[in-house]
Amino acid sequence: MRLAGLSDKEILDIVQPLAEHTENAWNTKSYRDFIQYFFDENPSEHFPEEEFNRQIEENYDVYGKHTIADLVTIHRNPDHVIAIWKVDLENREAPGLLIYGFRERDGKVLIEGCSYHA
Repeated sequence: MRLAGLSDKEILDIVQPLAEHTENAWNTKSYRDFIQYFFDENPSEHFPEEEFNRQIEENYDVYGKHTIADLVTIHRNPDHVIAIWKVDLENREAPGLLIYGFRERDGKVLIEGCSYHA
């Protein structure tokens, strides 16, 4: 499968469940679930649990739970796809932006990176 060659709907059908799973893991503060679909073979080395916990401690009380909202855009590169959504933040009226990169490996689509901007 060439992810970048799919339609927006086909891409969303594949990547949105991964992003929703990861955001739900953030909301429940579950590190193991958060890194489950990361592209990196050893995510605990490059995004250790201590860093996850630090980010939770710094941001969770400020913004609260994340809920994926409207799609902003899908950007295709030759070897990966970036999806940008609005993200509703429990403790803030204005939405933020949620940015996910996805890459294929061994026939599976995985999360290359994710971040939100509030």
